[in-house]
Amino acid sequence: MAILKFENRTPRSLLEMYKYMVDFNKTGKYGVFGIGVDPVYAVQQMEFIQGIFYKENILHPYVQIIFSFDSGIDLGVLTICKICKEIAYVLVNDKRQILGAIHFNGTANIHCHYMINYVSIRGELYRQGHSVNYYKEVINQILFNYGIKPIIYYGMNIFPFAIVG
Repeated sequence: MAILKFENRTPRSLLEMYKYMVDFNKTGKYGVFGIGVDPVYAVQQMEFIQGIFYKENILHPYVQIIFSFDSGIDLGVLTICKICKEIAYVLVNDKRQILGAIHFNGTANIHCHYMINYVSIRGELYRQGHSVNYYKEVINQILFNYGIKPIIYYGMNIFPFAIVG
């Protein structure tokens, strides 16, 4: 089954997380993308925004969210990247920098790490805009549009035909 996981208080620095995410052994040329940030300079650009609004170091400079596809999906890398970008836009409700990296090398489950800048380009600190169930419902609609098994979760499931696997 697909999984959506919000990681709280990740211990890695921005640079350490960046290196983990863009490791060529885990991802490839089409597996890294940025929204509001150049993927090559993501750390510098995120730190720049944080430095404009907050002079002291931020204890947790980013929010990490992981989306894992169900095992055995048969889609091309560019389609997977398109889906991951659509999901990225769902995860934030303001102008915020996001680095995404799809890990598809050496893993049984293709998954995408999202590193979201804790500070928006307007200086607002990150606040989760909706409930986790809301995010899952909207992401399930994206998955449904591509014929992919949805995220299964407790509570109201808008896809009663979903197969638990």
